[in-house]
Amino acid sequence: MDFENWWLLAFPSFFLLGWLAAKIDVKQLMNESRKIPSTYIEGLNFLLNEEKDKAIDVLAKLSVNEPDSVELQFAVGSLFRSNGEIQKALAVHQGLLDRPDLTNAQRSRAVLAVGEDFFKSGMYDRAEDFLKRVGSGEYSPHALRLLIDLYVNQNEWHRAVDVANQLQFATGRSSSREIAHFMVEISALHRAGGDDVKAIDWLRKALKAEPSAPRPRVMLGEILKSQGRYLEAIHEWSQLESESVSYIGLVADALIECHDKLGTKIQCLEKFKQLAELSPNHDLLIRTFKLSVELEGQEDACDLSRNFLKRTSDLGWAIPLLDLIKNDVAEVSKADMDLLIEMATKYRQDEGYLCDSCGFRAHAHYWRCPACRLWDTYTPASISKGV
Repeated sequence: MDFENWWLLAFPSFFLLGWLAAKIDVKQLMNESRKIPSTYIEGLNFLLNEEKDKAIDVLAKLSVNEPDSVELQFAVGSLFRSNGEIQKALAVHQGLLDRPDLTNAQRSRAVLAVGEDFFKSGMYDRAEDFLKRVGSGEYSPHALRLLIDLYVNQNEWHRAVDVANQLQFATGRSSSREIAHFMVEISALHRAGGDDVKAIDWLRKALKAEPSAPRPRVMLGEILKSQGRYLEAIHEWSQLESESVSYIGLVADALIECHDKLGTKIQCLEKFKQLAELSPNHDLLIRTFKLSVELEGQEDACDLSRNFLKRTSDLGWAIPLLDLIKNDVAEVSKADMDLLIEMATKYRQDEGYLCDSCGFRAHAHYWRCPACRLWDTYTPASISKGV
């Protein structure tokens, strides 16, 4: 049930409060309670029983019979919108705007309601016009939040940054993480246009806005790597170790490639081993194991895997070990083989990324969930799905 509709539940208590204040008797209280229209009670019952369509019909009729009830009309308009009947919601809210007797706060609320109706209908130009007219009162934060969502939907990242800064000032709450994402999107546009200098500049701005944000650090390393600036890329990604160590798995392959170009892969392996002790996530364990096989040999890699198994319940990362030994089973002890067979029967190599907010599963990591549209909800490391 929308917040705007809670007043419907509280309405009968107004009579009780009035009685207490005036010290009237029970008989008078009963007379006052009878003033509540029966259609109102009927609509309230439908709401309580979650029969929204029936509640809308009843309350819409009541609002016609009670044209002076501003709150009731706001509630009916909100019900129409939440039910997807945007044109009816617009008719109610625009009707409110035509009333000359609204207070300043009620008029701002009606302007906001019309803007939200247009936003929900996808009429962004009209929505933007109304949302900008809300002003700086109590409804300003809601209007600014909708404007940000509007600009994000239209990929107007510069405007999103500006309004997010306004929202910070209006509420006193930080929007720096979100602003950093918007700046990364601006950087991506410059990079797509071949301007790496401006792309890097915007990533630096993003890190200034939110120093602990992993995404600009990841993107900055990618640009530096593409330019052959391998040491600088490694330096940027190494900052993730102290700020967001779990995100190292996203750049593990790129880190290995940079170290390979510099002839320092053994240093990379040692670093991965240290990080795996701190954050034994799926991606990092796989890369560390494979790098150990390449640089130290199968026996040391198997010893490493035993150590990893003591630190995590995620066995899926060890499935690549089967590919390693399947053609040379004679060199593997029976205990190792039994362990690997047990893992293979419990897990399959079905890796993916999971949104912590809505549970949407994807094969790639997203900084913004394509389902619920929230930022930073995806786990930074892939997970192996059990059979």
